Amino acid sequence: MVEINLLPQQYRKQSEPSAWRFATYALIPVTVAAILIPEVMTATRAGDLRKQIDSLNGEAAALAPADREYRQLTGEKTQLEQITSIANQLREGKTYWTNDLAAFTAQLPTGSGVSVKSMTIKSLDANALGSLQQTGVYSGKNVSREIDLTGSASSQQAVVTFLRTFETNPNFGVNFRSMQADGETGQYSFNASVGIVQAAAAPATDPATPGSAPAAPAAPAGTTQGGGSVN
Repeated sequence: MVEINLLPQQYRKQSEPSAWRFATYALIPVTVAAILIPEVMTATRAGDLRKQIDSLNGEAAALAPADREYRQLTGEKTQLEQITSIANQLREGKTYWTNDLAAFTAQLPTGSGVSVKSMTIKSLDANALGSLQQTGVYSGKNVSREIDLTGSASSQQAVVTFLRTFETNPNFGVNFRSMQADGETGQYSFNASVGIVQAAAAPATDPATPGSAPAAPAAPAGTTQGGGSVN
């Protein structure tokens, strides 16, 4: 059987199947798939990321107490380190003033005719020592502390003898300041400092070790007044 198209020529192309039409129909699902597939993948990835975020948030919440404790312990450690540093500085610069007084009184000459009215113990830093040594005071002696003295004596020679006792001792030094005579009483008032030479550093003793000597108390502030007579 033979089919004959009796339509005019200008209408024949409209009724004939078109390859572009089939291509258009095929392109629609491809386009839809190209749009939906990335969307689905993005949504899936976003869901996975949200699950990971929720998991990490849960872990962070569980670790929060440990983190607070860690921060607290870190702060306490810093404070302890500061306290330990200050304690070490104080220990290194500790002044055993009771030992100094004992050494000073043991060196006092007998029958010198000198009366000590007041005395003050103070530390002497390296800068102050250097300045004094430049003027000839404490030359060649590593003086770390000073005992400031005021007193009276029956004569000039008594003051000289008193101070020379410390000047000739390698453990002491003398910084003479002034002397005045009282015309009414015939007494001489004087002002001087006796420097204490720093001893060589000894190994630190553990307080917990049996037989270790207890640390001496810190030096008192201010001036010690007294009318003790050195005879």
